[in-house]
Amino acid sequence: MERGGGEAVTLSRVTEAERHAVETLLGRRASRGATIRVPLAQVEETLRGAGIAPSLAAALEVLGGPLTDRNAEREALTASWQQLFEAHRDRVEAIGLGAWFQGLRQRGLLKRLARGDADTARELLEGALSVLERLPARGAALSTVAAEALGDAHALDRGRPVATLVRQALGIRARMGEEGESADDERTLWASAGVLVGGDITSTVLVLNLPAADNTATGIAVDAFGTVGEPTYLTLRQLLRDPPDWRCRERVVYVCENPAIVAEAAERLGISCAPLIATLGRPRAAALTLLEQLSQAGARLQYRGDLDWAGIAIANHLLARYPARPWRMDTVTLSDFQNLPGPRLKGAPVPANWDAELLPALEQRGSALEEEQILDLLLSDLQSLE
Repeated sequence: MERGGGEAVTLSRVTEAERHAVETLLGRRASRGATIRVPLAQVEETLRGAGIAPSLAAALEVLGGPLTDRNAEREALTASWQQLFEAHRDRVEAIGLGAWFQGLRQRGLLKRLARGDADTARELLEGALSVLERLPARGAALSTVAAEALGDAHALDRGRPVATLVRQALGIRARMGEEGESADDERTLWASAGVLVGGDITSTVLVLNLPAADNTATGIAVDAFGTVGEPTYLTLRQLLRDPPDWRCRERVVYVCENPAIVAEAAERLGISCAPLIATLGRPRAAALTLLEQLSQAGARLQYRGDLDWAGIAIANHLLARYPARPWRMDTVTLSDFQNLPGPRLKGAPVPANWDAELLPALEQRGSALEEEQILDLLLSDLQSLE
């Protein structure tokens, strides 16, 4: 009745006593079987004819309280959610997060976090927007952003509902997809919005001869080391709180994984080495932040990692995220050094998005080609474009 009524109710696995009660009420002949069909119109006619109740609905309300119109309630709930999203559309569009907002509507994350309550959802959404409207920050601590936007220094701790909404938005904005699970993925995600997690002096990137203006302390330090061809480490804290103006427009900046490449470049080439960065393995928060800054400064990034499945996966990610090109990561390079032994390939094969022939060539070789094995070739590239 609450769902709009129907012609009959079918009872299954009825007992003899139940069957007898229904048949006696409706004046029907005895029957057999595990189910029995009860026409609602006949029940209502029986109740009315006996003077017990004017209708079936009236009888049900006497027995169990007022009936609710579930269709009307559902329509009202749907309308309240539509109003919620429509009321915040302008704020979302103002910060360029329409894709995130559409995802909230279609995939139901906000409803799940609010446990289906529209009022709770409104509070969560307004809290998330209050945070997002303050970003990007310039090296502010996560707790500070939370306290200023939400009045609670721990409101953006992992697992809190507003933090979940904000992190999803940042992942989409930073082209990271769904946020990662590791501590450094968390650091990288917040760093993309200029927010520091835990001080961030341990996340570093190694640079050599990276041209920077001397308008900040970080820029002065980088420039001073560059004048003597000396490598230096930059922390995520420096890159967010005191970033220099990178003088890299239309200039090639080389990127490698291994710090040994930078060390040898400094030793052999010194100040004649082209700008060079070492991500120190898989690029983390500091390296990704620097690459983003250099991309915005107009640098022409060229990336080189080990020619193995892990190295190709990293390169695929970086070349999709930044306007970068592979550096000596192709079938030709693999063929030129085919006689060099390397460590056995590990893990599942990964196709290179920039070179369709690299996967079968690497499978045929059966071993990796590491950066250090072609060091002389890499140094010749770095010197030729000084």
